[in-house]
Amino acid sequence: MLDLSVLHLGAARYDPADRSHSTFEIWRELAKGFRRYTVLGRSKTGRACIDEGNLRVHLIESRMPQEREFIWSQRHAIRLADAVEADVVIAQSPVLGGLAGLIIKKRRKVGLLAELHSQDFFGAASPGSTKWLLQRLAAPVLRRADRIRALSPRMADDVLAKYGATLRDRLVILPPRVDLAKFRPKADWASSGRLRAVMVGAVNDNKGQVRLLRLLLAREALVELWIVGDGPDLAICRELADGHPDRVRLFGRVTHDELSNILTAADALVLYSRSEATPRVILEAMAVGLPVITTNAGFCADIVADGIEGIVLGDKPDEEVLQQLERLRGDAELREGLGKAGRLRAMRDYDSIALYERYKALIAEAAG
Repeated sequence: MLDLSVLHLGAARYDPADRSHSTFEIWRELAKGFRRYTVLGRSKTGRACIDEGNLRVHLIESRMPQEREFIWSQRHAIRLADAVEADVVIAQSPVLGGLAGLIIKKRRKVGLLAELHSQDFFGAASPGSTKWLLQRLAAPVLRRADRIRALSPRMADDVLAKYGATLRDRLVILPPRVDLAKFRPKADWASSGRLRAVMVGAVNDNKGQVRLLRLLLAREALVELWIVGDGPDLAICRELADGHPDRVRLFGRVTHDELSNILTAADALVLYSRSEATPRVILEAMAVGLPVITTNAGFCADIVADGIEGIVLGDKPDEEVLQQLERLRGDAELREGLGKAGRLRAMRDYDSIALYERYKALIAEAAG
């Protein structure tokens, strides 16, 4: 255990009563490597403070689901850094956490690890747009960070192209991770006739559950769509699913253990997002040997190689997705081949045990 006090800043919202959430598991594992590990996030209910040994999670009151709320509420981190005598700050976003991290770094003379998880920080942006503002705010944080974490080689290239080659020596590629013991491989790739395609994540316009559901119900495709998660579009999904019990299943929110069982029982994972970074659910599907169909959003194609571990849709996903689902439905050998290749890739590149050790080492490097 390293004699360091770590302050971890994230803009996501959590339910204080749900400590089985996968992110709590991540914090617990990271906390094993340090004298003190403190997290600041937002609460779906009221303010809460959770103590588990040397891990303390502070969840501040949140009034809106949007993460941009953290632009203002991250100010709490500055006072918290003094209280826990932070030696290093992890900012999961160079803006939503990174701005406070930069102030803490200057005041306390501590290390700063800035992470990039969003596609918003790359690519062209119209002057005055939200994306443009995020990129402008991120630039000074990245220039002053002691270490910068990118999730894939292509993301690292985009960082250098957008923010300058001077960041190269501080830029580290550390991909997302998956618990291979929890997400165990399938034993059978046979289909029941209909292809059981599962979508996992917030049910909203970006993730595309409604779009895909409408496409499927307009055709007589032999595909049963499983939707896991909740969100603003769940009510629309319920309306569309009414009268089609054999073609749609709505699971709502599930635990991580339940998700493992659902993925194992499914025939394919579909990620139909317009924008993404590197979603962990792809890794979890690969870990159970589930073939993946994904849009070419964000850095998804860095996680799953087209034609090897899954299928990456092209520029016209609405025209391609049903064709690819039918292709998987009719070819058990293809499903098994993609699934087994995905499991091998997850074991080689995304094993949480190895990546946790690399993550702890990266935090220590940032602390100097």
